[in-house]
Amino acid sequence: MSGSLQKHNNSPQNGIDKFQYAPDDNNTFNEKSDNGLDPQKIVSLLQKYKWIVLLFLVAGVAGAWFYADTITPVYESSGTLMISSTDQSPSDELSKIVSQTTGYGTSSTVINELQVLQSRKFSLQVADSLIKEDPGDRNQFPILWTTEENGEINRSSKEAVAGRIRSNIEFLRVEEEADIVEVNFNSTSPEEASKIVNVAMQIYVETSTKQNRQAAQSTAEFLREEKEEIQQNLQEAEEELQNYMDATGIVQVDEQASSMVSQRAETEAELQRINLELESVEENIANYEKQLERIKPGLSEQFSEAIGPRIQNAQERLAEYEQERTLIISKNPGVLERNPTPPRLQYVNEQIDRLKGEIKELSGKLFTSDEEFMGMNSEDRAQMVSQIQSRLTELRIQRNQLTSRRSALQSHKQEMDANFNSLPEGMIELAKLQRDVKMNEELYLNVSRQYADMSIWSQSQYGFGRIIDPGESPNAPVSPNKKLFLVLGVMLGGLLSVGFIAVREFRDNSVNSVEQLRTYYLPSLTVVPSLDKVSKEDRKSFSVGEGKVPDEAVMIQNRTSFTSEAIRRLKNNIIYQNGDTPPKTIAITSPEKGDGKSTIAANLGVAFAEEGYWTLVIGADFRRPKLHKYFGLTEEAGLSDYLNGSLPFQQLIQDTDIDALKVITAGKNADMPEIIGSSMTFKKLLKKMEEVFDVIILDTPPYGIISDSAALLKAAQATVVVAKYRKTNKGMLLKTMDELKQINANVTSIVLNGFDYRKETGNYYGDGYYQSLYSNYEEYL
Repeated sequence: MSGSLQKHNNSPQNGIDKFQYAPDDNNTFNEKSDNGLDPQKIVSLLQKYKWIVLLFLVAGVAGAWFYADTITPVYESSGTLMISSTDQSPSDELSKIVSQTTGYGTSSTVINELQVLQSRKFSLQVADSLIKEDPGDRNQFPILWTTEENGEINRSSKEAVAGRIRSNIEFLRVEEEADIVEVNFNSTSPEEASKIVNVAMQIYVETSTKQNRQAAQSTAEFLREEKEEIQQNLQEAEEELQNYMDATGIVQVDEQASSMVSQRAETEAELQRINLELESVEENIANYEKQLERIKPGLSEQFSEAIGPRIQNAQERLAEYEQERTLIISKNPGVLERNPTPPRLQYVNEQIDRLKGEIKELSGKLFTSDEEFMGMNSEDRAQMVSQIQSRLTELRIQRNQLTSRRSALQSHKQEMDANFNSLPEGMIELAKLQRDVKMNEELYLNVSRQYADMSIWSQSQYGFGRIIDPGESPNAPVSPNKKLFLVLGVMLGGLLSVGFIAVREFRDNSVNSVEQLRTYYLPSLTVVPSLDKVSKEDRKSFSVGEGKVPDEAVMIQNRTSFTSEAIRRLKNNIIYQNGDTPPKTIAITSPEKGDGKSTIAANLGVAFAEEGYWTLVIGADFRRPKLHKYFGLTEEAGLSDYLNGSLPFQQLIQDTDIDALKVITAGKNADMPEIIGSSMTFKKLLKKMEEVFDVIILDTPPYGIISDSAALLKAAQATVVVAKYRKTNKGMLLKTMDELKQINANVTSIVLNGFDYRKETGNYYGDGYYQSLYSNYEEYL
């Protein structure tokens, strides 16, 4: 228990026990037995401040809404594009010819094409197309306009438009394994957002189509030139053969010479094919090296130096085995059709396959897909470089193999030339001419077929991209997200309301909870609810006094109200603390002015009188007298006038509407109010009144700020301290109780006046106690 009960038997009153507050040293108003958060108290606080919380929430939502309206809305349009990563050519042969001739393949990867889409060059293409089209005014297409410092509005340059497009457009791969790319663009204009998405996708499709067709057309032109040259060579060879046959009369060669001529023709055709292929590979290598040089100067040279000795050694051995395979085939016609394959040829084939696999494996270790070359930060760009470098490795390996095969064929050709020259001179010449004609015929037929296929394919070639979903004009902006702003507004309003409640509760030093008084004070506690306002029409009128009964005189105005019941409960507490007889003198005081002590004194007097006690209420607050108002009396003649001799005793005591209740008002002429309460004349008057009345109630000044009533409080058999709910300072109440203890006043009751259960946050009797009490009382009546 926070205080101790002390009984004093040396009291000047007859058999009346004194209850005195004795606080422990460690107790203060601010301490709690549990320092944790009390959920019930939190709920009570929210109920108490529900309108303030609601106000902050509404303000937060309204503020967020209006703020969102001040932000320029941003619209986003999206489209989807499929990028083909497979070869679109009708045959691998044509694709290889295009790749070797132009350096550009007929297929690509999504990663490579994403780099193209994100490039500055592509943004410039989109900007150029948009500027040329001039699709609309400044409101619909703000990206095309610039506001100068002087306020003038001019058309933006192509570079400026491209920069804006590049910063606001986004290309995203939908899934890692899919070839679908999502194109997004953000703009303050919905028309502009959808327009730029569609223009970008269309330009990509057209550009890639144009690039592929140009590559095919370049290859077709190359084949056409080759075809014409070979055709010319064929005509010349045929004319020379015919002229020779006419001049010599030799029209055919024997079987041995024919075989030698055929082998020599095949070897020369193979040499020509290898030379052509080697030329294409060299050109292709140069194109890829140029691409690397555009990424970073010197990168191709660094890559060349990175080829390890193991790859070079494997390439050299591969060339040797391929040379040996060529010699075996050339010296043994039809060897490839033999079953089983000769052991040496089988062994050579196995070694060629093994060395090719070894070179491929070494190249894969050298160029991994996750390596970031030259410190590049983008994984996609690093993969792009890796692919180019891997392709260069393959081409250089192919070049070495072709060079080795060419050397082997040239050696074999020299051997055949030596054998060929041993034939008769006329036979040799005829064989050579026939060989030239046959070789040119085969070349002409092969190139003619390739040219025909490429001519058709160049007109039917399409780009890598295909539009799946075009961009549509968005109906609603993506920013600001008003739903998110509203949620943030609610959160902000909630935080501000919590902060407001915390500050207000922290700074609230008033007696704001019944729980505080129940915990820290031993005298009986009576809670008196706040008074209900009564309209002037419904107010009762005094029959003895003058005017209408004020709201404060609740025992006269409405005897059945809950406030009247609380006053009667206070009266019972005072009586039965002393047995069955009420104390003769009861002093009413308070820590501060405005706590309602005069209201309690007046209504308490009515309660005693109604029960039959002959009761006298004395107004002893000479500085701010109010008692007379509660009974409709005048303050012109009162106690101060009697004590200074200006009022006879017969006129001192005034009647009220209650027969058993008499009143002595404070009076008006109090020259020295600080000494009236301790004057001998007043003491004699009280002695005389004690002989006449059963109960004398003294309305004294607030002892917390005025010490005028010290003598009266000490002499009274019972003292009632009145504090006002959420108004009286806790420190003032504590100080008043300490000072009453110093003068040995018998504090028997504490009254918490003006209580509002809707604002109560304590839960001394459990959650909802007061609400249940009030509702049950009203229902019971």
